[in-house]
Amino acid sequence: MRRPAAILLAVAIALGATPFAAGQLKKAPSPAGDWEFKTAQLNDRCIISGNMQIREVGSGKTKHFSCTFRAVQSCTSGEIRAIHTDQTCTLTQTGSKISMVSKVERIVKTDPKELMNGMDRRYMPDNFYVAINADGDEMDGKFESMGEAPVKFRRKGELLS
Repeated sequence: MRRPAAILLAVAIALGATPFAAGQLKKAPSPAGDWEFKTAQLNDRCIISGNMQIREVGSGKTKHFSCTFRAVQSCTSGEIRAIHTDQTCTLTQTGSKISMVSKVERIVKTDPKELMNGMDRRYMPDNFYVAINADGDEMDGKFESMGEAPVKFRRKGELLS
């Protein structure tokens, strides 16, 4: 009879500890704020970099955000030297995982200038799939567009609460 009592005691302790243990888990930080980002080199010898502003637009278990950003595609080979874009995106955060799906609002300029004609139909949106770190000051993950590459975001300024 002692064995069932020991099992019941173990279960009672485990159940009693669960709320405490759950309270010890740190909530993932919000990505709201100002960021700078940069990809590793893509296969076409280009790097995407820029500045992004993220604002919260919803609440609940899955948080939603909107963003605006200026991205620059800088290349070291081929005919394209640089493409400057203005983009918007929607973000979804579940825990530390963040998905950013973008839309190109306009092509600001190209280098060489002759590539500007029709670039609005050729440039694909810059999407990001990242995880925010526990301190909320960096996000790492993957850039996806016509190519893929690792990307790192660093927060600019102070954390927003």
